[in-house]
Amino acid sequence: MDDRKKRILQAIIQDYIKSAEPVGSRTLARNYNLGISPATVRNEMYDLEQLGFLEQPHTSAGRVPSSKGYRYYIDSMNRNTISSEDVASIHELWERQGINRVDFFQSVAKLISQISHSMSVFLAPTHDSSAVRHIHVLPLDLHKLVMVVITDTGALDNELMYFDEAVNVEVLESTATQFSNALQDILLRDITKENLLAIISTIDGSRRILLVMVDTLYRAISKRRLFYTVGTTELLQQPEFRNIDKVQPILSLVEEQEQLSKLLSNRDNAESSPVNIKIGTENSNESLRDMSVIQADFNSPKEHVGTLAILGPTRMEYRRIIGILTYMQQLIDSIVKDDQTKR
Repeated sequence: MDDRKKRILQAIIQDYIKSAEPVGSRTLARNYNLGISPATVRNEMYDLEQLGFLEQPHTSAGRVPSSKGYRYYIDSMNRNTISSEDVASIHELWERQGINRVDFFQSVAKLISQISHSMSVFLAPTHDSSAVRHIHVLPLDLHKLVMVVITDTGALDNELMYFDEAVNVEVLESTATQFSNALQDILLRDITKENLLAIISTIDGSRRILLVMVDTLYRAISKRRLFYTVGTTELLQQPEFRNIDKVQPILSLVEEQEQLSKLLSNRDNAESSPVNIKIGTENSNESLRDMSVIQADFNSPKEHVGTLAILGPTRMEYRRIIGILTYMQQLIDSIVKDDQTKR
C-alpha cells in the first residue's frame, strides 16, 4: 500500500471512531489536509474498498473500515504510545488502591470503559496456578457426600455432591480414586467442563458417578474465578448497540462465566504483542462478530495476576487503549521486580 492510501485509510478510521458515521471523500478532503481533491480521494477510497480495507454500507455513499482495515491500522501503529494524562491517572489509581491489585484492576477497567465507551471484563483467578494433588469423597449418607479438593499449595475446597439414587460406597470410592489419579498435577486454570468430560471418558467407572463428580469439581473450581464487569451502560449507549437484538447475545455471553473464561483463555499464540486484539470476524464467538476484543494478561514470575479484556465496537480508540494496557503491563512488571529486590 502506498503512502497516500495509508494516510487516507488512517484518516477514515480516525474520523469513523469519532463520528460513528460513514466517511465521504468531501469530509476527508475538507478536514484532513490531504493535499488532493475530493475526486482523487474518492478514487483512492474505491481502490481501498477493492483491496478489502473499506466497506460501503447500503444506505450511504461513505465508507467504513473493514476488519482488514482495522487490522492493518493496528499492526502499523506504535503500541507504546500513552499520554501523560493517562500515565498520571494510572499512577493515581495505583497509589489509591495500594497493594490491593484486584481493586486496582477494577478501577483501571472502569477508567478504560469510560474512555472507550466499551465493556471491560477483569478475570482475577484465585489460586490459578495451583495444581490438583488429591480429590477425596466423604459420604454423609447414601445420597449426599462431600468432595474435598487438595492442591499443591495446600488449599482446600469442599463441595457437596448429591445423588438422586443411593450409591454403592465401594464403587464410589473406586471411581473417586480413578478420578483423582487422572486429575493429579493438572493446573486449576486448565480445568474446563470439556477437559473434564474428556478425562472421564478414559476412566473405567460408573458413568453416573463420574458425571456428578465433574459437575461438583467444576462448581468448586468456578468459585475460585472472580469476574468483574464494568461499562455495560457505556456499551449500550453506543449507536451500534441500540438494537436489543445485537446486545442480547453479548450480555448473555458475559453472564456465562464458563464461556467468558474460555474466551479469555483462547489467546492467539501467534500474536507477538503482549496485548492481543481480535477484530470483528477474527473472533471465533458468534456474539462478537461485530465487535473487537482487546485483551492483556498480567503475570509475575510466580503467578498469573489477572486478565483484562475490553469488549466494544470495532471503531474503538485502539491506540489509547493498547497504550494504557501496555503501560500497565510494564508497571506491574516493575512493581514485581522492586518487591523482589527489597526481599
